[in-house]
Amino acid sequence: MTSTNLEIEMVAAASRVRQEHIDRMLELGVPGAAIAALGAIQPVFGITAALPERSHIYQPGDGPAHVVMPVMDMGEMVDLIAWRTTNPARWFWRTGLGWALGTDWLLPRWDNGPVRLFATPLEWLANAGEGMCILDWAAPEIREMAMLDAIEADEMVGRRLLSILSKPVRLPRMVYRKEVKRAAA
Repeated sequence: MTSTNLEIEMVAAASRVRQEHIDRMLELGVPGAAIAALGAIQPVFGITAALPERSHIYQPGDGPAHVVMPVMDMGEMVDLIAWRTTNPARWFWRTGLGWALGTDWLLPRWDNGPVRLFATPLEWLANAGEGMCILDWAAPEIREMAMLDAIEADEMVGRRLLSILSKPVRLPRMVYRKEVKRAAA
């Protein structure tokens, strides 16, 4: 699925947002200012009927209403995630390519303050995308977080990340070729 197709799906999902959906986000603790701030830099959320599969991929069209959010990487939409407001700790991918929300926080910044890490897309949204939310804890890209100076997270998320980052990196067995001496011409 191309970025253009994801963008088309996201625009369609965003067009389905009604006042009742915004009110529900407010009830869940997402400030209106957070929605506005995030909306100034990327699409915020949409609504779609989704049918989750066992593979944690969802298909749009059938199923209950889900909140849909874009997964951006360097300004490009690489995936969409869908989750229910009744269970924001469980999400599904559209393509499976998005490993985290807020990956731009891995870029060098003028301040070296801690990067905030959130447990769910709902928490990330409630904080206007000011940090990251890991979506795929098995993604190799998580190791990039080791280059950050500091990370702020709740204890459960922090311990999970430290457990992953503290595992030794697998290195390949190196086989060296013997030097071949060539005769001068």
